[in-house]
Amino acid sequence: MAGPLMLLACAPASPTPSPAPSPVVAAPTAVAPVASNRVLLPRTQPRTNWTVSAVTRLKVSGAAMPAGVSDEQRIDTRALVSMSFDRTANGALRGSGQVDSFTVRSSIAESAKQLAAAAAAPVRPSLLQIDALIDSTNLRIVTRPPLANECDRPEVSAMQLARELLVRIPDGVAEGDQWRDSTVTLVCRNGVPLTVYTTTRSTLAKLSRETLVLNREISTTLEGKGGTAFRAFELVGTGTGSQRVEIAAATGILETLQGTSTLTMQVVERIPPGAPRSQQVLQRVEIRAERQR
Repeated sequence: MAGPLMLLACAPASPTPSPAPSPVVAAPTAVAPVASNRVLLPRTQPRTNWTVSAVTRLKVSGAAMPAGVSDEQRIDTRALVSMSFDRTANGALRGSGQVDSFTVRSSIAESAKQLAAAAAAPVRPSLLQIDALIDSTNLRIVTRPPLANECDRPEVSAMQLARELLVRIPDGVAEGDQWRDSTVTLVCRNGVPLTVYTTTRSTLAKLSRETLVLNREISTTLEGKGGTAFRAFELVGTGTGSQRVEIAAATGILETLQGTSTLTMQVVERIPPGAPRSQQVLQRVEIRAERQR
């Protein structure tokens, strides 16, 4: 309401002049408080380009490493990803796009000359078409057409970087609100199929006309078995991580993402008739995604 209502009282008709009555001003009408701003992002997000990079540091203990190979390794991966998305009211995203380039470099090459050619050379899969989905219980990226076997393929590492761009924000959340996603995914490491259980707790830390800022706390457990009767592997692990994400309020497009995570894995190798051998792998990851203008 633009202002208080003005009610004018009119005098009755009279043969003799009488003073005009004074205007009667009504008491101001109570106005309900304006509700706090809440998120309402567009239903479509146009094709956008991002660079996504990760620095992974691995420390292996509990077993002898091959000659010339350090027990500490560093792997740098980087991808250029372009995707567009459709969005639902609960924040679920369904997208399609491609990985335009992907490179990986490993410090293994610095300490093992025999691995230099394989580890130092950039891995550049041909243009990788991908489809993506995220909701409160699913997070999945697949190639188009799907890979017959995703185990230890360079394309899978590229898709894992693209997965970082999938962030669910439900309609109606306000600054300070929290929501939780619990997902189950299947991956493969060194020929061992793994089931990964991930819980992500998101908090809308800031909401303005220009930007949404999310803080995300991530916990992970994984387990898997693989190999043959002559050489079998078992792997279990737990991890935690945190991320800060900035989203453009007008478009819903991810602008930047920064995060760190730590994962501790226990690997048991069984080669009959010898005793099982075990290794502990500590993995630390720094991840960054940035929109390309």
